[in-house]
Amino acid sequence: MILSTDVRKRKLTDLKSQGAAQGRQKLYYRGQTQLFDVHRIDLSDLIYNRHNGRLEAEMLTWEQENSASPDLYDDALHGVIDELLWKSSAAKNQQTLKDLEGKGQQRPGIVSLDGVIIDGNRRAMLLRRLEQQKKTKQYFDAIILPDAYADNQAEIVRLETQYQLGEDAKVEYGPLQKYLHARRLHVDLGIEKDEIDTLMGERRGTTKRLLEIMSLMDDYLEHIGCPKLYTMLKDNDGTKEGMFVDLHADLNRITGGNARVPWAFDPDLDPIQLRLVQFDYIRLGEFADAKKVYREISHQGGGKNFFAIKEVWEKFRDEHQANIDPITSEMGTLEEYIRENPGQHDTKVDAARARNNEWAAKVSDPMKAHFGQARYKLNLITEELKPGEYLKRAKDQLDKIDLDSPALLAAPENVELAMEINRLTYAIKKKFDRAGIPAS
Repeated sequence: MILSTDVRKRKLTDLKSQGAAQGRQKLYYRGQTQLFDVHRIDLSDLIYNRHNGRLEAEMLTWEQENSASPDLYDDALHGVIDELLWKSSAAKNQQTLKDLEGKGQQRPGIVSLDGVIIDGNRRAMLLRRLEQQKKTKQYFDAIILPDAYADNQAEIVRLETQYQLGEDAKVEYGPLQKYLHARRLHVDLGIEKDEIDTLMGERRGTTKRLLEIMSLMDDYLEHIGCPKLYTMLKDNDGTKEGMFVDLHADLNRITGGNARVPWAFDPDLDPIQLRLVQFDYIRLGEFADAKKVYREISHQGGGKNFFAIKEVWEKFRDEHQANIDPITSEMGTLEEYIRENPGQHDTKVDAARARNNEWAAKVSDPMKAHFGQARYKLNLITEELKPGEYLKRAKDQLDKIDLDSPALLAAPENVELAMEINRLTYAIKKKFDRAGIPAS
C-alpha cells in the first residue's frame, strides 16, 4: 500500500537526520556542487516519478485515457508505472535483474524528501521484483534531496534533466521523450529555452526546434482525432519522428522563402494544405520505409518534389482532397467509433489503432495511386531525356495495354486519351514527313 506524502516525508526526514550514511556523493543542485549522504531506504517509503522522462508519452496517454488528475498517485497508478518500466526494455531489465541479484545496487539513486524517485526508477522497480521473487527484504540506496518534489519541482526537474539527458547521460530516452520533456520544462515549469539547451547538453536553438516539432505532433494528433494520445505517434517499426522532423524543415523553408519553389504558391493556404496531406501520409505510414520515399512530396532537394512543381502539386492535392478527405470524414470521431464497437477494445488507444487500421484499409490504394501518378509526372517533368528515349518509353507503356481487355472500353476517359495520343503521334509523324525522312 502506498504511503501518504506526509508519512513518506516524515520517514525520510528522520532517516536523513538519524540514519547511518552508506557513503557520500557529489551532486550539482540549486546552482552549486554539494556533497550529499547516501542512505539505505525502505522501498515502501518510495514512489515512482510519474513524470519520469522514460515514460512521458505513455503516462500522458494514460492520463488522457483515464481522465486522471496530474496530482493523482495511488496503488493502481503505482502498478501501472511498475509494469510500464518493466515493458519499456524487458530484455535489458532481465539482465539488470540478474546483476542486482549477484552484485547488488552499484550506483545510488536520487529521491526527493517526500520519496519521489528522481533517478533510479528502473532500478527500484527491479529491486521490488527481486524482493518478491526471493522473499528477501531489499533496500534502495539513494541521495535524499532537501526538498519535497512539489515544493521545488523546477529545480528537481533541472537536476533530473542534467542527470538523464545531459552530456554525460547514461540513460537512453526514447525518440519522443525529448520533445515532451522539453515542453514540460518550458511550458509547465517556465524554464527558458537557452537554459534547457544547456541542461540537455544540446546546441543553442535545439529546444526551440523541439518545441516547434512537438507542436506539429500535437496538431497531427488533433487531425487524426486522438488529442494527447501520444503513443499514437508510435507504430510497429518505432516512431513517426523522422517524418515530423522532415515536415517541420519543409514548412520552415517554404514559409521562410528558402525553398526552391519556382511558382507563386499561396503563402497562407498551400503550406496548410501541404501539412494536412502530409499528416495523412504520416498516418498511413506505408511510405516511411528505409528509402523514405515520402520525402518526394516536399522534402527532396533540387526542386525534385511534388510541391516544387505547380501542376504536380495541385493535381496531387486536389485528388487527395476529392478522394481521401471524404473517407476520413465518414470514419467519424474516435468517441463515436468506441460507442459503435462496445467492449471490443481494452483501452482508448486500442480503439484508436483499430480505427486507424480501418481507415488505412480504405485509403491505402487511392493514396498509393495518387503518389505513383505524381511521382511519374514529376519524373517526366524533371528528367531530361533525348526525344528518342521519350518515344521508346511511350511505346513501352502503350505495349502494356491489353487491347482485348473489357476495361479498355469500360472507362469513357480512355477514348479522349486515345484521341490525344493519336493527335500527338500524327504531329510527330508529320515532322518526319516534312523533313523527308522515310521510315526504315
